[in-house]
Amino acid sequence: MVIGLTGGIGCGKSTAAACFAELGFVVIDADQLARQVLESHVCVSRLRERWGAACLDPHGVPDRKWIAAKVFTEADERAFLESVTHPEVARLRREATADASVDYVVEIPLLFEKELTDGFSSIVVVACSDDVRRVRLRGRGLSDEEISARIASQLSLVEKVKRANVVLWNDGEPSFLREQVRVWVDRLRGA
Repeated sequence: MVIGLTGGIGCGKSTAAACFAELGFVVIDADQLARQVLESHVCVSRLRERWGAACLDPHGVPDRKWIAAKVFTEADERAFLESVTHPEVARLRREATADASVDYVVEIPLLFEKELTDGFSSIVVVACSDDVRRVRLRGRGLSDEEISARIASQLSLVEKVKRANVVLWNDGEPSFLREQVRVWVDRLRGA
């Protein structure tokens, strides 16, 4: 089984992924793959060529905060970054899920936006109320403006829910989310 896991920013995708891991799934985090690609020599060269040294920290590593500010406010710059990173992330994801004897969950924030739904047994969306997600994101140090920009850069949560095979609601405690995951996985596995 290879399950695609997505949802809105701040809805709890990573918490859900941890619940799947507790049940024996291997979790592949597309954001981690993207970080790996972002720090590759080829990508660093392309970023520097486009944006200059301002996009790098003093050690020559991409400054993710600087880049986020750039790409979440300028759609053409986001498209550039995605054109550099997404093909390589997709290749790494295919390699990481190649063992058919293992169950995988692939956490991909932009699964629907970038039309990455092929090859998954099911698509799971983690959702929560707007108030809860904003509180969570403020807790991560994001301003209201940054939160609104990031939410606006994604497909609406309502649309993600419509496209999902399964929706996990995550307004409550982690134990409630964990139980939803367990019940659904038991059904999948015929338990």
